[in-house]
This record gives sequence, structure tokens and C-alpha cells, in this order.
Amino acid sequence: MRKFAIVLLIAAAVYACTQMQESASAPSSTNMRFCDSAGPGAGLCSYLPIDVDTSFGVGYDSDLDSARQRLFDIFSWQTFVALNWPADTNGRPVGNNIGDNLTAMRVWEYYRDPLAVFGGGTQEMMLHVVSARQQQHKFFYMDSKSPKALLPVTGFKEADGHPLIDRNLNFAVYEIRINTVEDTFITNHNLTTIRGIDSFYTASNNQFNLPASDSATGNPGSMEIKASWRILDPSKGDDTTRYYCRNAIIYIDSSSSMTRQPLVIRAKVGLVGIHIVRNTAKFSQNQIWSTFEHIDNTPDNVQEAQMDTTRKWSFYNPRCLNCPLNDTPAFVQGDGGRYRWNPHPPYAQRYAVKAPSQPALGHFGTQVVRVYPVYRYTQQINDVWQAKLKGTVWANYRLIGTQWQQAESFPPPNAPAFLGNTTLETYIQPTASCITCHGFATVPGPGGGKIRTDFSFLFPIHAK
Repeated sequence: MRKFAIVLLIAAAVYACTQMQESASAPSSTNMRFCDSAGPGAGLCSYLPIDVDTSFGVGYDSDLDSARQRLFDIFSWQTFVALNWPADTNGRPVGNNIGDNLTAMRVWEYYRDPLAVFGGGTQEMMLHVVSARQQQHKFFYMDSKSPKALLPVTGFKEADGHPLIDRNLNFAVYEIRINTVEDTFITNHNLTTIRGIDSFYTASNNQFNLPASDSATGNPGSMEIKASWRILDPSKGDDTTRYYCRNAIIYIDSSSSMTRQPLVIRAKVGLVGIHIVRNTAKFSQNQIWSTFEHIDNTPDNVQEAQMDTTRKWSFYNPRCLNCPLNDTPAFVQGDGGRYRWNPHPPYAQRYAVKAPSQPALGHFGTQVVRVYPVYRYTQQINDVWQAKLKGTVWANYRLIGTQWQQAESFPPPNAPAFLGNTTLETYIQPTASCITCHGFATVPGPGGGKIRTDFSFLFPIHAK
């Protein structure tokens, strides 16, 4: 009995200690490091953090806990803010406020497109690329995360091969950007060809490692950005003031056009999702994966959304009571097993779904719901950062999660185990894992083997 009482006392003490620790470390604007180059409580800044502010002892494995995860989530937010700072024409951050000059391109938008790094593209496409650059417009031409080939463009689909359709029955569009560190590394080592990759791999003792960050020099390490956008239509209720918006040129290859001719579409687009992949010194083995979404993408609670039909969600309509959730658009007979754009909006109308038993309601786009809720401690971090960003369009974005891995055991666990963006992994959310998926990124190697390309799928796609 006495031993049992002692056990209870120890358990109570541990619980109390844990509660006190969590309470003491609860995030607030006074103890938050909004800027990695300044102390707690300082304002937002354009400084890109070099690494996560943590260190591990021997034998520590990755785990989704309140103390560790907050450090990664703060790193994600610091990175998000720095990347979305207004930039000058050389891509350098300018101004004292992230909310300044929303017509200016952001820092990450000056990072290079895979088309510029690896080459490719028809003469007609390149003319539109030049035109878009001259007008400082976005240029969209490729799939979201896995552009299987530059040409022909395969139609703005997600990694699993299906498109995402918004509530206005338009396709979502995507882009990829490579930061200067990775771009320079690829160019200097001739990693744009299979032969160059083979030579580099052999000369590096059968290793293929992209540059990691370096705190001594301030080098941020290699970085890849994957962003999703939707076409905004104020006539259908889209509030452009809630989004980071850009004018865009969307190039549709003939194989993805209803007219069987290339389409060039001019539209205003709003940012709805962004992946940030960072290679840091402490976590170069598996990298750090951050994903953000716009708060209007889809509801966290479908039942509450059904009670408030005035809220306009981008990828969910509460009026459709019986529409299948997270369901891939069906092909239309005669389209040759491809998704094809109409020449005029709504561009994806032929793939819209009807509401079962509700024929008077018309057609709907993809009914998207989040499979896994945002981790509650991540949401606490979001609350603090969104309050700090109040008054700017960036307060309408939130961190969905940060995935990382500490490999002290085998196989090492991911924290969190699954992480997906509703606009980038809509249909594979139940099993979506950045680290697990990108661990399969390879190119053909010498003697019929394979070379792992450090979690980047860009190389097997483009290298010739």
C-alpha cells in the first residue's frame, strides 16, 4: 500500500511539473522570438533564420511534444515571414514591415523556377515567360509537386495526378522555386544532366548532398518552395483583400486544352498554400518541412461550417450535404484520360460534381476537408503570430505543421508522423508525409543503380 502511495505521489508530481512547464512556456507576444536575430518580444523582421534553436542529447528521438515542436514551429514562422517580406528588383528584402507594398514581389518569388535552372520549354512558352517577367506577373505552367516533364505540361495536377477545383469551378495552379544557394550549387556542379550527376556522385564518394545552412557564414542552406494559388473572381464573392494577390499568366499546353490548342490565360490569383523545404546544419540528414495554408481554404469543423453558410470557403461548400469529401475529379469521356481546361471560365466546369438529391443547387468543385487536425500547440503558436501580423494580409495564413526527424533509432520516427497540405496533398492526406515521400527521390545511377537526390524530386524530372 505504501509503495502504491509513493507511486501516486511521484505521478502527481510529474504531472504537476509538466503542467507548470507547459504553463510557464505558453507562447505569448512577450516571450516569442519573432525575429531570430533579436531577443524575445522584438518585432517581425526580414532575417532568415539559419537553424532551429534547439540541440539534442545522445539517444533523443523525434517526438511530437509540446516543448520541442514549438521550437520547430517558431522556425517555420520566422522563415515564412522572411520569405514573404517585400523585395527590391534584386530579390533583397526592403522596408520595415512585411505588410508594406503588397504590389511588390516577395523575396521567395525572386528564387529561380526549375525551367530557368534546368532548361526546356517551347519557343512559344519562353516568349510568354519573358512577357511575364517584364510585367512582373506570375507565370504558371507546371504540376504542383511532381512535374513529370517540362514538356508536354501535364495539366496542373497534384502529386497523385489529380487536379484541385475551387468553389468557382476553376483549377488551382502551382509553382516551384529554388533558392540561390541550391541554384548555384546545381549550376556549379553541372547537376542539370545525368552525366553531371554521375560525375558529382562519384567524386563525392557516392554521396549526393545539397548544401546545409552554416551559422558561421549566415548561409541559409538549400531551399525549395512549392506554392499553390487559386484564380480570384470578385464577381463570385472572392475578397481579394484577404489574399496575397498577383497578376498571372497561365500557360495551358495543347494536350490539356479543350480546344487542343495552347491557351494563354490572364488572371488575378491568390496564394492558398505554400511548402517550405529547408536543409539546415542540425537537420541536414532529413531536412525541415514547413507547410502553410490560407485560413479560408477549408473548415476545420464541417458541422460548424454547415451551420454558417455565409462563410465562403475556397475548396468547400456547406450547401452540398452529400458531396463526397476529398474525392478526385472524374475524367470525362472523350478527353483521352486527361483533364482539360475550358477556353473560358469556369475552366474546370466539365469536372464539377452534382449534389446528390439536391439538383437545384447546381454543381460544385472539390469538397475538401482536413483529415488530421492542426496540432493544438502549433495552433497556439499560430495565434500569437497571427495576432502579431494583424492588419496585414499575412494574418490570414497559418502554419499547418512542421515535420522533422531526429535519427537516433532505426527506423527513425517522423514528427508528426503525417503532414499534408489540403491544397497540395488533397487526396493523399491520410498517408501524406513529406520526409517519407521525398525519401524516394532518386535518379538512375552508374551500373543500373540509383542515386538518392537528397529529398529533391526535381532532378529525376528534368535531368537528361
